[in-house]
Amino acid sequence: MTLDFTWIGTTLCAPRPSSPEFQVDNVPAGTARLRFALVGPSGRELGGADVQLPARGAIPKGAVSYRPPCVGGIYTWTVEAIDAEGKLLASASLARPFY
Repeated sequence: MTLDFTWIGTTLCAPRPSSPEFQVDNVPAGTARLRFALVGPSGRELGGADVQLPARGAIPKGAVSYRPPCVGGIYTWTVEAIDAEGKLLASASLARPFY
């Protein structure tokens, strides 16, 4: 499974954050939902959400709730593929700088 996103268009410390658009590919068969989580440079989790598996792997901008980055650094999004019974099928992470 692979994950891609960009911070372009995301404002530092935004009062109403909007998650980036995500592209998730090579999702395993049997996946019912995707679980997203954001971890900041200090290792602190900044939120996330479960979303239904979309057609074609595109998760729209704003679909995932999180606390916006307020300091520059490397932030890591992780996505997990979860089946209908709650079993983890696969995961992917991508770290990108946010300034």
